[in-house]
Amino acid sequence: MFKKVKINMKNIGIVSCNNWMNKIVEDLMLKQELINNKINAEIISWENKTIDYSKFDCLILRSVWGYQNKYLEFKEWLKMIKDKNILLLNSPDIIIDNIRKNKQFDILKKNNIPFITTSFAYNENDLVEKINLNFPSVIKPIISGSGENTYLINHNNLSNLGYILQKAKNILNQSDNGIMIQPYINGIENGEYACIFIDGINTHNMLRFPGVFSEKKKPIFLLNIPNCVKKIANDVSNIEDFFGYLYMRVDIVLKDGNPIIMEVELADPDLMFKYIENEKIRNQGIKILSKKIIRRMM
Repeated sequence: MFKKVKINMKNIGIVSCNNWMNKIVEDLMLKQELINNKINAEIISWENKTIDYSKFDCLILRSVWGYQNKYLEFKEWLKMIKDKNILLLNSPDIIIDNIRKNKQFDILKKNNIPFITTSFAYNENDLVEKINLNFPSVIKPIISGSGENTYLINHNNLSNLGYILQKAKNILNQSDNGIMIQPYINGIENGEYACIFIDGINTHNMLRFPGVFSEKKKPIFLLNIPNCVKKIANDVSNIEDFFGYLYMRVDIVLKDGNPIIMEVELADPDLMFKYIENEKIRNQGIKILSKKIIRRMM
């Protein structure tokens, strides 16, 4: 008689939030692929205080969109996960640095990566002065998401300046937050490149259309991107401060023919697998993500 051997299956939590839990195609695709690989996977909300995290071998931060409105709570949650020594991908340290755009741009500057010209303001007088020096301006919070509280200040909307400054003042009063002032990039309405990396592999590239100042359009899967865009994306992927990342999205625009970084997304980026119409390519990307997660737990 052969004795049955009990196999302990790995448990993975795909971290979402109350508003988006079990609603995001990308989360559901990842969950199913992990299950296909004999992994117990479930989608959870970081806001659920009743979760027993000790049962998870690994957590994957995904659709936590809206955390910027509960930033202090979210920061405490990250600290709790780190203190409990729970494997979170991306890591709490990478995430907390990434969502603070001033820290993110400091890392890019240190590594000689060209990024959009950005000034930071931490009080109202400083903000008004820097807007005047950089007119027209795009202003948005240092800790932000989904284009929330992002405004274009130009000659066409000066009548709304008081309202915009009041919204900015509210942000300046938030702990750890501040305002970024950036120039408006002509041609941004034609899209920006989004280069997606999984554990160092550039799995796919998209042309995305931020819907803040122009008509929102569906992202387009790109078979080819300019070599200069590819090079700067690879340079960002190899930055030592980002070492150990599971996933990364690098958003890039061409300004006068030269690539500049708009943002490096390491916290909760939409990886845009769902917009790839070719089923084989789409599934291959999800399989790579799943495989890399499983390998991290070995």
